[in-house]
Amino acid sequence: MKYYYQVEGDVRNNIGDVLQGMVAKAFLPADSLVADREDLASIDKNQPGFLVANGWYMHSFDKFPPPANVTPLYLSVHVANSALFQRAEVREHFKKNGPIGCRDHKTLKLFLGWGIPAYYSGCLTVTSNARSPINVSGKGECLLVDNVDHPIPENVKIKLETLLGEKLTRVSHDPPDTTGSLQEYDKKATAHMEMLLERYCKARIVLTTKIHCALPSLGMGANVALIHPDPTDPRLDTLREFTEIVSYDQILAMTTFELPKVDKTALANRRNFLSKVVKQGAESISNPISTIAEYKSIKRSSAIKAMLYRQAIKVLLLVGASQQITRVYKSRE
Repeated sequence: MKYYYQVEGDVRNNIGDVLQGMVAKAFLPADSLVADREDLASIDKNQPGFLVANGWYMHSFDKFPPPANVTPLYLSVHVANSALFQRAEVREHFKKNGPIGCRDHKTLKLFLGWGIPAYYSGCLTVTSNARSPINVSGKGECLLVDNVDHPIPENVKIKLETLLGEKLTRVSHDPPDTTGSLQEYDKKATAHMEMLLERYCKARIVLTTKIHCALPSLGMGANVALIHPDPTDPRLDTLREFTEIVSYDQILAMTTFELPKVDKTALANRRNFLSKVVKQGAESISNPISTIAEYKSIKRSSAIKAMLYRQAIKVLLLVGASQQITRVYKSRE
């Protein structure tokens, strides 16, 4: 049996994708292998395998799904492009290996609309453990973690520095070295991410626009706040479960800055659920939500919702749905 975790393949523009592989790898045997998320079809077809298939889907669909000898555990899934579902082979693959755990409700509704049993799982990165004792001194680095795709406006940065009485040190989640084979890149990027996680634990405060800075920091217990121009963005569901997301407008109107409160009970429950599901999956080489009795209510409700959502979509397509619904759910196969 071969065990796999996945990371971004050739694009390599976000170290958060490596983090998602790291948290999966933590539940697998020491000899687990890295797989290219953009080329899962090329996984070894000669030996049975188990893949923790969390993460962001995906830049290209041409080399998906993984071969039939690999058992995938889909949880903490975010689908960025609904065209992923246009091939019947992909839809049947998800149905066979469901219910699918989704990290946000927009992705959840997408699966259900295709009649694929799915449930809200949250994100596996909240299972991250602290890399060093958490800073409770009120002193230390004040970090601003953003990069080119989610930059913080300069006036917001200046206001934060005024509120904190400290200059912010900017940190990027762009990988520092993207060269080498997938295995070499994974090793280098993992080491860099480990350094960042330790730094987040030691910081006085971590302010970030990056989901995969905020989520592991919450999991580790670090002093973190997610700031965002639109706190209602559906991708942020997995953070709103535990804490308030601070908008730029709120920051500009503040006279003092305090970290948002964290629902530690909800966070612990989500960590425990995800950890248990992945551990059980690796032990049983299955999707525990489908095969283990303690999850029968999730399995049943996801199947019922998939049936109801799919029926509703079919009705909408028959009576003349909006262009968006037609684009997303009109099958080309």
